[in-house]
Amino acid sequence: MKTILTTLNAKYIHTSLALRWLYVANKNHFDIDFIEYTLKEDVETIVQELLDTHADVLGFSVSIWNVDRTEQIIKLLRERKSDLIIFVGGPEVTYEPEFFLAHWPIDYVISGEGEFVLRELLQALESHQTPDIEGVSSKQKISHVVAQADINQLVLLDSPYQLQRDRENLRHRMIYFETSRGCPYHCQYCLSSLEKGVRFFPQEYIEDNLRYFIESNARQIKFLDRTFNLNKKHTHFVFDYLLKNHRPNLSCQFEVYADILSEELIHYLNSNLPHNYFRFEIGIQSTYEPTNLAVQRKQDFDVLAHNVKLLIEADKIDLHLDLIAGLPYESYDRFIQSFNDVFHLGAKEVQLGFLKLLRGTNLRKQADKYGYIYRKKAPYEVIANDSISNEELDCIRLAEFALDKLWNSGRFTRTMDKVFSKHYNKRYFEFFFAFGVYYQKNNYPQFGYQLEDLYRIVHEFLLSLNIDLFPSLRTDYYQNFNIRPHGFWESEFTKQERKQLHYLIGQDRDFLRQHKLSRKIVEKQINIDPIDDTTYLLTHFGVRKSNLNEHPTYIYQFKSEIE
Repeated sequence: MKTILTTLNAKYIHTSLALRWLYVANKNHFDIDFIEYTLKEDVETIVQELLDTHADVLGFSVSIWNVDRTEQIIKLLRERKSDLIIFVGGPEVTYEPEFFLAHWPIDYVISGEGEFVLRELLQALESHQTPDIEGVSSKQKISHVVAQADINQLVLLDSPYQLQRDRENLRHRMIYFETSRGCPYHCQYCLSSLEKGVRFFPQEYIEDNLRYFIESNARQIKFLDRTFNLNKKHTHFVFDYLLKNHRPNLSCQFEVYADILSEELIHYLNSNLPHNYFRFEIGIQSTYEPTNLAVQRKQDFDVLAHNVKLLIEADKIDLHLDLIAGLPYESYDRFIQSFNDVFHLGAKEVQLGFLKLLRGTNLRKQADKYGYIYRKKAPYEVIANDSISNEELDCIRLAEFALDKLWNSGRFTRTMDKVFSKHYNKRYFEFFFAFGVYYQKNNYPQFGYQLEDLYRIVHEFLLSLNIDLFPSLRTDYYQNFNIRPHGFWESEFTKQERKQLHYLIGQDRDFLRQHKLSRKIVEKQINIDPIDDTTYLLTHFGVRKSNLNEHPTYIYQFKSEIE
């Protein structure tokens, strides 16, 4: 009996750790293999490839991002091979197996961690027995058990991280790595809140796999631990190992609870971390205490803000702060305050998401209590509730669009710093919303525009507010290029005038000697922008200042105005 495990990843760089765990747990007992696809791939092609494997059993890992496409594929497979045994697992199906068995043409649902449960299921199928297994549901019997694998048994398996078939592509893919399973918190909108207890992998096992990543050509490790810094001893062990074995061009990403970070640990990281090695994702979600109490999210924002500022001041760790719009009791005005509270901390990235009422979560079960209206199809995004209207959420979406384009992209750093320090001090949401409205009213494209278009639009928007930050915008624009660009503004020089300026500056031997330039460099790599009639800003492309990652600039002044 041949078994194929499969899933649809959101992007090519993503990998499915779930498939790999199922594979290593069962490969020595059954004829089993796995195949990964992405959402962009053609459904018909996927179906035919799966049929061409001549599998007797197909298993799908189902998540919120691939549930609709997976349903399409399964229905087509069932039409073309009616005797195929199909099971599904994953977070999307775990807590409502009866729904999927009733609406999808499938045979079984595995709820929870399926490594050893799958082994029992396949043994039953090979023996032609009716499966009666905790964590496995069928049309005949629904199991409300959510399986948990024994970590002491998992570590005896071949490592799912060290498969030979993956080694060549490690540097091209995101590596998902777990050092623990489970979450101690009970956030009512999160599936992790339904897991019982936190279980840690042994230090030797963690060390062995981290050594493998470091000695290979891996570039990105995303730690899947729900709250990485939950256990002080465990956290220090992993951080110590990564610091002692630092390798350039490797970055590590963690989800942390910022208000339980100790100042001792923060000081240790700030003092010892290389730049661009660690990235912290910090879920704040809301700064409104009644909202946090409603979703059972424990948070001390004053402590959190203090710790985040300590990390930002050292500028060693990239911080990604999360907010969720649409939570209980948080009105539009109160959400704006939460946004401004969080943005004021100064992180390089602020992620603004919208509440999704996931299958199985307590908040979905309590939807009527808060007057929730939400989409019945994945990703189950909230349309409105008793505290915030659909129109107000749409206003937040306009701000989200601007936030991603102007802040999270990192393309407008200098311009945004001036906007918020001089013109929109502590009114961050208001600025992003105003840009979103301006962009929408002018019917500018959401996709397919050139970078020059976006800079031009931002410049025009700022001028509409009587804010002229052209020099900052120009510098921000230049930082996107390693070779001399054309510009997003109308040139102040004709082609002949620019050629003359390059020639004259290239003849100034003292200037060239002072800045270690040559006439050829001036002609090929220098952009010239006027400051006044006799003074020019020269920007040198093709080389950057290593400490700031900026293009070197020089001021050049003629003794008299150029004819």
